[in-house]
Parts: sequence; structure tokens; C-alpha cells
Amino acid sequence: MRKYFLFFLLIFGTIAHAQIIQGKVVDEISGEPIPFVSIGVIGTNNSTVTNDAGEFVLKNIILPAKLRYSHVSYLLLESEISTANNLYVKLKAAAINLKTVTIDPYRGERLVKAALEKTKEFEKENFYGKAFYRQLTTIDGKAKQIYELFYDLKFNVSNVEGWIAKQSRFAESNEGISFSMSNQSYLTFLLAGSLFEGRKMGKYVSLKTLKDFEITVERYIEQKEQDVAVVSCKYKGKKKDFYTNFTYYIGVDDSKIYRLESSAFNLPLKVNATSKMPPNVTTVATFNGANTPIPVLESISTKLFLHLSTRNRSISPVINSMLTVYQLDKNLNTQNFTELNKKIQDKTVVESIAYNPDFWKNNPIVKQTALEDAFIKMMESKSAFGTMIDTQ
Repeated sequence: MRKYFLFFLLIFGTIAHAQIIQGKVVDEISGEPIPFVSIGVIGTNNSTVTNDAGEFVLKNIILPAKLRYSHVSYLLLESEISTANNLYVKLKAAAINLKTVTIDPYRGERLVKAALEKTKEFEKENFYGKAFYRQLTTIDGKAKQIYELFYDLKFNVSNVEGWIAKQSRFAESNEGISFSMSNQSYLTFLLAGSLFEGRKMGKYVSLKTLKDFEITVERYIEQKEQDVAVVSCKYKGKKKDFYTNFTYYIGVDDSKIYRLESSAFNLPLKVNATSKMPPNVTTVATFNGANTPIPVLESISTKLFLHLSTRNRSISPVINSMLTVYQLDKNLNTQNFTELNKKIQDKTVVESIAYNPDFWKNNPIVKQTALEDAFIKMMESKSAFGTMIDTQ
């Protein structure tokens, strides 16, 4: 009996000391927030990424713990923490080396080719993780609609292959003109990778299309382990084509991709309004290779820009989405995942799951920027999430 008592006492003691850590990461010199910083608990699979405001949340942390802060443009920082108080973390910018950029004009192409070949070795390997997705629509700078979903994901180095929605909520303001992007999650999932081989639409960087792009090393970021080359790939074809420019952050020694920024132009999207100019989308994807053979998706931010004319007025909707894989878990592979499909509507998925306000209340993963926080609080005050739409 005494053994059982000690066993349960040990479990209770462990749970009792689990903490929620919140903090902010800023530039050491300017004090400006740093988005997309990877923060991981050393020795565990627990990690997160800072949002646009440099803020982060980590849950279920047993103190004391050692945290690792990494960003391709800043020096790696590891620090021990013994308190759950809000952390204010300063990162030192890595040195930038421009001296060797113009020596070899083909250096950039070789770096990208080596990185894509390295990534292609793992294209059939699947990874599994828990993720949080938020999509915020603004019109002329004013928040109008928000989706939030928790997913279990199946993904690889190319994209998210399958998903299971676990929790969801949606709210919308009906004041003035509204606009809805019905399946931007599909676009986010589709772009959530670093290998774009075999794409049937548009002009992407791939092993077969390198000659279609002007490839230049912009700079080298001097990290302790290795230099990281920042390589831009700009499409050389017709500007009326549906094409994507890329900027790769590639390890010079290991040929691994740690960050990928893209700008896609002339997307073939259909909207129920007159488009004044072709839509375009920008993405920032970060990849973490701390516990995997190849850096895998950690986060992807997608921003879709539209310029429309409707009801005799011009509007400029911007749809921001952020997908964060906050925990890798290979045990999720036994589930039946819904395959990636552009015909699936986000709102239909949201409404298929009963809204659970207790789940969302004070959820440590749900961390907002100031604009998102203000809109969510307004919607919660009107019970808009419970009714699915603000009718006040």
C-alpha cells in the first residue's frame, strides 16, 4: 500500500510542478520584437514559435528547465529558467558577411540545388504533430472574421498531406462589407514545405526549373555551427504568369533549409467581386531539425492580399493565417487523416465540431497579437463564438 501511495504522490508532485511559461523575444540592440523564433525545451519534444509580436507560450514545463532560442538571423541562445514569470529574452544579431557574395556567380544555384537534393532524399518520410491554426481577415485594416482550429497533422517536406480537426471556433462581424476566404487553410497546407517538385500549376523553384530563375546569394549569416546562406530566386519569365519568387536560408555545410520565404504572384483565384489587380500571397516558413534527420515544418505564416471593387467601392482584404506545429508525436500515425483537398470548406469543418468554450478559455497555445486579441475579446463579449456569427 505504501508503494502505491508513493507512486501516486510522485505523479501528483510532477503534475503540480508543471508550469505555463510566457515570454517575449526582442532584438538586443533595437528592442524590436522578433517573430518566428524557435523556442524548445531541451531534452523534450516541447517547442513553439514566436508570433508577429515576438510573444510565445510553452505549456507543461517542469521547472527548472533549459530553453533553446534559435533564429537564422540571430545567435543561438540557451538559458536555464527556474520561474514561470513572464520572460523577456534578448537575442544578439548574427554577423553578416557580404565579402564573398559576388566572387562566384554560380554559388547560389549550387547551394539551392544541393539543398533540394538533400531534401528530396526524405520526400517519402512522413511526420506527425499537433498544430494550431488561426486565420484572421481584415478589410482596410479592420478585423472582420477569425477561424481558429487545433489539428493533428500528417506532413512531409513538401506539404501537409492530411489533417484531423480536433477543436475549432469561428466568429464574424457583420458590420459593413464582409469578405470570406473559404479555404485558405488548403493554401497554407499546400505551401507548408520546402520541396515543390511536381507542382502542376504555376512556376516554382525545383530541381527541374532552376534555369528559369535568377539565383543570387544575398548574404551569409555567421552562426556558431555553420554559416547560413541567404539565397534569392527570382523568376525570369513573363510577369503575367502565375509564379513564385523564393528566398532560401541554407546551411552552407549541411545543405539543409532552415527558413523559406516566398512571394507568389497572379494567383488563379476566383472571388465574387471585380479584381482590380491579380491577388498575391507571401509566406514565411520555418523548419526545425533539432530532433529529426531533416528540418521539418515548425510554422508557416501566409498573407493573401486582394484588391477588389464591390458595391461601387474599393476594398483591400488581407487574410492572415498562421500554422504552428507545437508538438511532434509519431504516435499520431494510427489515425485516419483527411487528405488535402481544395474543395473542403474551412467553415464546414469548423461547424462540424461542437464549440467548447471551456477548451478555449485561457488555453496556453492560443496566443494572439494585439489586433487579434482585441477582436477576439470583442467577439467573446458578444458570445459570437457560441452563435458562430455576431448578429448584434
